[in-house]
Amino acid sequence: MVALPVDGLRSHLLAGTVRHRRTRKTDYDFTHRAWYLALDLDEVDAVAERLRLLSHNRWNLLEYRDRDHLEGPRDDLAASVRAHLAERGIEASDWRLTLIAYPRALGYVFNPASFILCHDADGALRHVIAEVHNTHGERIAYDVVSEAEGPVYSGFADKQFYVSPFIESDARYQIRVAEQTDRIQLSIHEYEGEELTLYARAALERRPLDDRSLLGLLARDPLVPLKTIGLIFYHVVRLKLRGLRWDRFRPRARYRAVASRAGQKSQPSGNGATEASAAPNLASGR
Repeated sequence: MVALPVDGLRSHLLAGTVRHRRTRKTDYDFTHRAWYLALDLDEVDAVAERLRLLSHNRWNLLEYRDRDHLEGPRDDLAASVRAHLAERGIEASDWRLTLIAYPRALGYVFNPASFILCHDADGALRHVIAEVHNTHGERIAYDVVSEAEGPVYSGFADKQFYVSPFIESDARYQIRVAEQTDRIQLSIHEYEGEELTLYARAALERRPLDDRSLLGLLARDPLVPLKTIGLIFYHVVRLKLRGLRWDRFRPRARYRAVASRAGQKSQPSGNGATEASAAPNLASGR
């Protein structure tokens, strides 16, 4: 279920709040405002032609660049996504692919987590790709397969590389997407073993993607990627001052080896699953 097309385009903006809460080792909770592009990947050029403030693969105040997401052709993310899905046995030639992410602002971008929502020709959400970036220049794409049909898309992914210095390698994500016509919630619950460590929620309203709406968001949050990276380091310092143990950075290959030695991870169940469903329906975290 998605927003109604504006001027024939399905691409739009998402604006609202992101909340993070840590529940293990320390109780730490914060909320901040955020906004994102919700860009139909088959409309990229049409969107860029209609907007003065947003460009495709060239410099502007705001930019969308294909190379900032996934691996593959550096000028066609839609082709990269369909190739990614085809490698997993999914035929998506007529699917609608929507990227939810920050744009570049004055040439800079950092997306802690971005999402590619893959809807079939009937509009049903069939697959989710959650791409995570860390502050060491690494990125990874998690394929999230829903456990069952229903109003909330929900699936699990094993953590595969370093993100937070305060969360161990033996961790697992539960990722949820709840869509309505005028809004969307994206959530991540992160478990260490059976215990819920962190949950987060992006609660976002759909807005038209036009220059007027972009100006309004820029007046409030002019450099949202820079604000995001600043908030990350600010909260890392605050958590370190609370005495949390620091897990040093390891490159992705070494990190996966450590996670493998930590033992086979199991899907959260029992008390862990109950705690996740009872928590505020949070989203978009690390």
